Amino acid sequence: MTKITHIVGFIALTFGFAVNALPQTKYTSSCELLAPKSGEYEDDKAPAMTSESAYKKITAANEAYADAKYVESIAILQELIANSNDKAAVGKAIFLLGLNYREQGKYDQAKAELRRAMSSGMLGKPNEVNLRLTLAQISATQENYSDALRWMKEYFSEVINPPASSYATYASLYYQNQDFRSAICPAYLALQEGSKLTKPLYSLLFASHIELKDLAGAEVIGREMVELLPGEKSVYDNLFAVLSQRGKVQDMLALAELAYMNGMWDSETNYKQLSALYSNNQIPLLAADRLEEGVNKGIVESNEEIWRSIANSYKYAKASAKAINAYNKASSYTSSGKYDYEIASIYFNDEEYAKAIESFRSAIRKGNLRDGDAGYAYLQMGVAHQRMGQPDQAIAALERAKNYKNVSKNANAYISYIQQIESMKKELALND
Repeated sequence: MTKITHIVGFIALTFGFAVNALPQTKYTSSCELLAPKSGEYEDDKAPAMTSESAYKKITAANEAYADAKYVESIAILQELIANSNDKAAVGKAIFLLGLNYREQGKYDQAKAELRRAMSSGMLGKPNEVNLRLTLAQISATQENYSDALRWMKEYFSEVINPPASSYATYASLYYQNQDFRSAICPAYLALQEGSKLTKPLYSLLFASHIELKDLAGAEVIGREMVELLPGEKSVYDNLFAVLSQRGKVQDMLALAELAYMNGMWDSETNYKQLSALYSNNQIPLLAADRLEEGVNKGIVESNEEIWRSIANSYKYAKASAKAINAYNKASSYTSSGKYDYEIASIYFNDEEYAKAIESFRSAIRKGNLRDGDAGYAYLQMGVAHQRMGQPDQAIAALERAKNYKNVSKNANAYISYIQQIESMKKELALND
C-alpha cells in the first residue's frame, strides 16, 4: 500500500492504493475480460504465394506504400489483382490496396477493399480478426461510431489475447457514442492489461462516472488520479469539485493544501478558496497566511477587502503583530478610522495601553466609525488611562463617553469607581 497523507491540524486526507490495484466502483467491480487470454485460432496461417512475379509486385507495392507513394502502390496492386491467378497474392494485394486508400483519406473505398480482403480467405484467421479492428478505427475516423462499435463487437467475439490498446479503442468509441456505462469496463480493462494511456483512460473513467451521476465512484477515481498524476492541475480541480458536491469540507481543505504544496494551486481563485477553507475549518492563522502570501506574490489583488480579511483572520488567531500590520495596509485604502479602532482594540487586549490610547485617538480623529464605536473608543481610553495610573485623563475620556447612549451607563459607573478609588487613596494618605 502506498499512501500520501497530508495533515493540517487535526484534518487528514489519505490517498492510497494497493500496488497494481485499480479503482473499484459500483461500475468497475463487475468488469471481466471480453476475450480469452490464451488459445489458438483455427486456420491461423495465411496461404503462401505461389507466383514469384506476384511476390515481387507485392514487395514493390509494399515499398511504395512505406514511402507514402500511394498512387504508385495502388497502380501496382490494381494490375496484380486484375491479372494474377495467385489467390494468396491477390488477397494480400486487396488488403494492401485498402490500406493505401485509408492513407489517402478515401475511407469508403478503403473499407470496401478491406472487407473484400477479409472475405477472400487468403489472409489467415488472425489477420482477418485484426481487420475488424482496422475497420472500426476507420469508421471512428469518419465519426460513424455505431459502425465502429459493430466492428469492435465482432473483433472481440473472435480475438484471442487482444492488446490493451484494443480495449482503449473500444472504451473511446463507447464514450464518443455517449454510452458512458458501456465505456467504463473497456477503459478499466485497458488499464488492467497494462495500457500506458494512463491519463486519457482515467480521465474517461472519471468523466463517465460524472455523466452517470456516480459521485462516489468519481471520487474514488479522482483520488487515484491525484496519486498517479500529481503534476496535473486538472486532477486536483476535478476532485475538488466532486468533494464540494459531496459536502466533504475537510477533505476539500486537505486536497487544496496538498495542491498548494505541490505547486498546483497558483491562481487568485485558488488562494482565496484555500484561505476560505481554512477559515471555515476554524484555522484562522493559515487562512491569513495563505491569503497574504497570494497578495505578496502578486497573484491575489491587493485591496482593502483582502487586507481586512487577512487582518480579521490574524486577529482571531491572536497573531497581534500580523493583524496590526494587515489592518494598517487596509487603512491605506480608506480615510475612515475603522481600522485604527481595530488596531486599538488589539493593543488594549494585549495590555499595551499607551499604544491603544494613541490608536483610539487616531480612530476618533479620522471618524466614519461604525455606530457605537466612537463611544466604545472613549470608554476604553478611559479604562486604559486608569490602568496606567492616570485617573484625571481617565475621567476626561469617560466624560466624553457619557455622550454616547450605548456606553453612557458604563461610563458613569466607571467614573464612580475611579472616584471611589481616589477617595480611598486620599483617606489612607490622611491616616498615615
